[in-house]
Amino acid sequence: MPLLQCTRHFSFASPPRTARLSTSVAGATRRIPRLPAALVLGGASLAAYLRGSEEEYRSVSETELPATYDAEAIGRVWGCRCRCALARLLQIGRRALPFAGGIASDLAWDELAARTRGARPAAEAARRERHARRAVEFRRLLTELGPTFIKFGQMLSIRPDLLPPEAVYELQKLCDSVPSFATALAFDVIRHELGKEPSDLFDGLSAESEPIAAASLGQVYCCKLRQTGEVVALKVQRPDMIRAVSLDLYLLRRYMAMVEWFKKNILTGVLGAADRKSFDVALLDSFAAATYLELDYVHEAANQQRFADELCPLLDGKVYVPKVHWGHTSRKVIATEWIEGMQLAKCPPKVINSLIATGVDCFLTQLLELGFFHSDPHPGNLLVDGRGRLVLIDFGLCAEVDHVDGRALASAIVNLMRSDVKGLLDDGVRLGFLPPDFDRAALVPELQAIFNKGGKALIDLQSRRDTEAAGIAARKLPYSPRRTATSRTPSRAQFGAISRELNQVFFDFPFTVPPYFALITRALIVLEGIAVTGDPDFDIFRASYPYAARHAAKVFGVGGFATLVGEASRHSNGPKQSQPPNPSKQAGPIRERLSGDRVYSSFITADLKTGTNVGSC
Repeated sequence: MPLLQCTRHFSFASPPRTARLSTSVAGATRRIPRLPAALVLGGASLAAYLRGSEEEYRSVSETELPATYDAEAIGRVWGCRCRCALARLLQIGRRALPFAGGIASDLAWDELAARTRGARPAAEAARRERHARRAVEFRRLLTELGPTFIKFGQMLSIRPDLLPPEAVYELQKLCDSVPSFATALAFDVIRHELGKEPSDLFDGLSAESEPIAAASLGQVYCCKLRQTGEVVALKVQRPDMIRAVSLDLYLLRRYMAMVEWFKKNILTGVLGAADRKSFDVALLDSFAAATYLELDYVHEAANQQRFADELCPLLDGKVYVPKVHWGHTSRKVIATEWIEGMQLAKCPPKVINSLIATGVDCFLTQLLELGFFHSDPHPGNLLVDGRGRLVLIDFGLCAEVDHVDGRALASAIVNLMRSDVKGLLDDGVRLGFLPPDFDRAALVPELQAIFNKGGKALIDLQSRRDTEAAGIAARKLPYSPRRTATSRTPSRAQFGAISRELNQVFFDFPFTVPPYFALITRALIVLEGIAVTGDPDFDIFRASYPYAARHAAKVFGVGGFATLVGEASRHSNGPKQSQPPNPSKQAGPIRERLSGDRVYSSFITADLKTGTNVGSC
């Protein structure tokens, strides 16, 4: 009886379903008008808050920003200016969120397909098609977001260990060509930087002058020095680059810090996922340092002067670097010698054939002897002057070969061309491509399948009984590759196929691709693309081997090089492990320097862009 009374008093009995439904509907109906009102009110409040973002942005003086990349200093400047940071973040988000949603959808679809269909060829083809489509969208997105993001995409395009091959290939097409800015604004920059009126410094440059080339960071005019009458290429930086780039770098770094935290604390810490990809703050800082340096034309001029002083003497006058006019050069303006010539890629086949060996020699010399190289060697930056010399221009992007084992590098080049996979993996560990404890059993068959198609090495030297004589001959190999080695054909298709397949291996296995490898590979690929227009049978491996062999003989000595070649020959035909002579010793002319000019903007594989990078548009 008391229980019954208690139940009636508190009405524990549930109301009828229809009553509950009507109550819920009524409550929802009352709340619905409030939602749009709240959105309108919130939007109005946000708009009011952001109304002063442009003034806040303009209030930042360039003198407040560091002259070289300093993440903490940039953070202090933009961290206390939340309105302009939020305004830029909303601009980025408005374009990026639809793409991010598409990526999430693709990942979910891939997971569902893997569980229901397995590894069927049709499912794999559909997956690759989706990835290729998203890669195109990603490239367009980066282009819309402006110079910083274009260059970030160019950096990612040389990291096949971070992105799938479809994305790497598409990002290689990134071009930072944009409409030119007004010459009147360029005059303002010249006045501020050089302290004089443009008419007092240059002839043939007026307010009506049009630039001959324009890219995201600056544009180029052709004019004469008023004092000497010399014709110069005058590059002027776009206004407001430091502010715009530093703000984007600040936001990117905050985002990368979130990614790094999520990887370490959630993916790795909670879910136990392997964290082998360096897509984190350190990667962003390396990119940012290089981008900041590219905004400093004094640094570009120093690069150009260094190439003229150090590279040209090594190549016996076959390569020329235009001189810098230091009196007309500053942080945002650079004047260099104007070159009357033609792009190598547009020359007659006879001229191309005569200079390709010089080009190969030029870039391998940069890597193996100078330890400092031009990292943007697209066709627009390779000219032929009236004296028949190969001319390098545009030195905003240059890179050091930092702390590289010279013997391991020379050994790797020989083993690569000899298709000695096991020896190449040993070299890869010493050069930092692979961790010491990687799974050889899984990786060796993958690489052997790539390098040994057709049952031959990339290069097959003529057999010699006297290995000592082979070493001596290698040092004296002529530049003409046809007299020293034979290779498989068709070489151009082979090289492209090898490069594409290697991209997949770099992504699937725990590789870390050093920037110098990607950039020098790019240079050789560009040269190959130019060379085949003059000689369809051109073989980049055969053209590179004479120089590589001479260098290896210099590094290892005559007997050591002969031993290396002999062991590579045995390993290409048998299971024996490679043991290059004393590879752990630091030797050879590789210069071990640590520089902030580590640049990540270009590409690695064949069938890539030709003339679609900085300065080419």
